[in-house]
Parts: sequence; C-alpha cells; structure tokens
Amino acid sequence: MRGYNIDSYIGKKFNHLTLIKNLNKVNKDNSKIALFKCDCGNIKELVFTQVLNNEIKTCGCKQGYLSNDSKKKKQTSLLNFYKNKTMKNNHTGYTGISFVNGKYRVRIQINNKPKHIGYFDSLDRAIEARKQAEEKYFSPLIKK
Repeated sequence: MRGYNIDSYIGKKFNHLTLIKNLNKVNKDNSKIALFKCDCGNIKELVFTQVLNNEIKTCGCKQGYLSNDSKKKKQTSLLNFYKNKTMKNNHTGYTGISFVNGKYRVRIQINNKPKHIGYFDSLDRAIEARKQAEEKYFSPLIKK
C-alpha cells in the first residue's frame, strides 16, 4: 500500500479522534481506512488522510455544538450577507430587483429557492416591495 505508515500513528490523537487500529482496507477511491475512537466514545471507520489533514475532526457528534444564541447570530449574519449582496451584473443597484421587459422584477431567495414577488413600473415601488418581502420572509427566520 502507498502513502502513510498508519501503524506509526496508532494511539495518536487528531482533534477529537484517536487512532485505534489500521484496518488494512482501502475504500473505492483507494484511500486507507483506519479505526478511530471519538472523545464521545463512538468508534468509527474513517479515511486516515482526511483525519490527518483535519478534514474530519469528530465522528459527527459535535455537529450541533453551537448554543442557541450562537446559532441565531450566525443565521442573522448570513441573512444580512444575502440580503445586502448585489450581483456584479445587477444594473438596478438593489438585491433581488432586476429590469426585465421594461418593468422591475422583484424576487427574494428563501431556503435556496427563488420566490417571485412581482413586477413594478417604478424602481421606488419595487424597492418598497422588496423591503416588505424581506420583513415578511426573513423576520421569522431571525426570531427562531
């Protein structure tokens, strides 16, 4: 087998995972598989190089480690990022508002799905509709 000598790493800790045993197996991508024990007590077969390179840090037990306040703060910052970022090909200067066939089209993205708000004759009406849509669709997500 090519690559690392896994046996020389037995007993070493990588983040929350400790290498227990070289399984002398490879996966479909020809990557070496080893047996790891997580701090939580779970034992899992993982690709050795992914653990070594910090691509995998736990068995999956630490996925929900954020407190509710941290989750809310992260969600709010993500919403502000998507709400305020305009595409470089945007000619109106406002997120979610584009000029199509002589009218201003307003859309908003919710859970990676575009939601059509409507077509408007003036940019001012389109901006107002976009603000109302942001309040309607984003405020419930922020309050969670």
